[in-house]
Amino acid sequence: MLSPGFEAVVARRYLRRPGAKGAVSLNAALPTVAVAIGVFVLIFVMAIMNGYRVNLLDKILGYHGHVLVQGFNGGIEGYQPLTEELAQVDGVVSAMPFTEAQVMLTHRGRAWGALVRGLPTEFFDPKKLNVNKVISGDLNSAPELDGVVLGSELARNLGVTVGDDVTIISPKTVSTPFGSTLRYLAYPVAAVVEIGVFQFDESFVGMPLAEAQRFFRLGNTVTNIEFFLEDADTIDRVAPEMQAIAGNRAFVRSWRSFNAALFGILQSERVMMFIVLSLIVLVAVFNVGSSLFMLVKDRRADIAVLRTMGATNKSIRRIYILVGLFIGVLGIVLGCLLAALAIHFLDELKIGVEFLLGINVWDPSVRFLSEMSAIVDWYETSLTIVLTLVLTFIATILPARRAAKLDPVEVLRYE
Repeated sequence: MLSPGFEAVVARRYLRRPGAKGAVSLNAALPTVAVAIGVFVLIFVMAIMNGYRVNLLDKILGYHGHVLVQGFNGGIEGYQPLTEELAQVDGVVSAMPFTEAQVMLTHRGRAWGALVRGLPTEFFDPKKLNVNKVISGDLNSAPELDGVVLGSELARNLGVTVGDDVTIISPKTVSTPFGSTLRYLAYPVAAVVEIGVFQFDESFVGMPLAEAQRFFRLGNTVTNIEFFLEDADTIDRVAPEMQAIAGNRAFVRSWRSFNAALFGILQSERVMMFIVLSLIVLVAVFNVGSSLFMLVKDRRADIAVLRTMGATNKSIRRIYILVGLFIGVLGIVLGCLLAALAIHFLDELKIGVEFLLGINVWDPSVRFLSEMSAIVDWYETSLTIVLTLVLTFIATILPARRAAKLDPVEVLRYE
């Protein structure tokens, strides 16, 4: 007489003890490895995608702000009271009035296009400026020296370091007794920073606001006011309220309006990537099903003996379903551990792949971001685990039914 719960004992024995030819252990190991690889790839790649999307969003919003207020005629007069009024809106945590203009930078025969930002003195700070790191120099010294802060790629392209002078040429002409000419001035480089987005590092020039207003002859006006929100997702409520306050003095743009296409593409790519990578798990699960069919064939005699000892069709089905689920759970655990290790040693893994293959895995000029990072989305990870378990269970149904349908009399007749 078989004791209750014997199915789990038999299932574990099938995994632990191979048959005469060693087929069972191999059939248990291969699908386990396949499931582990599928889970690892899905979790790891999605973590990389999430890290890229979150960091890109953070860098772009840190540079452009959540709300951008612009003047109708290219400038905002009386920007201080307007800034104070808009900063009172619920959800706004900080504001930054600034000027922005395209220029040409030159240094010892080298020239490069750039974007000058005239920033308030208090924003010459690594945290407020939202930069990855200050490569050289001191941000706080820029207002004191009437100097400029350059992005790292821009400084590299011009071949300048802290202490060098760069000449800023404005495309707007000024009238002189000898006719119109371009306006240009030389400024010392106070600091070189890495913002973290290649395109920003290649074009950023930070200048004290008062000096920028003087150089571009803006008077007491600014071209833009940036506002940062406590929660970026509240923009649909905040933006209309801010536009009502601004009235005809300026118009309000949300971060979704000038980044809609980019973030829409990233979201679509994220969904499609999850679907495509899920196919790897599906293929791995097919291995579970095929291995169980081979196990049923190899254990025909065992099934017949169990049936003669009183095991029901339901018990036989349960044994093979448990075997498949054991393989699936073990594969999930191994896959999660591999993904955790790969994410923890991401930088070392990147360096190793670059060394072995001789390629640049993460080119900032292509990827936008200067650093690769991984962020685990626990909802996606849970979905991956549940999906793998469900597919594994489905893959066990047919082999389990085949085992339950075996006739013990026919099997034992030829043993």
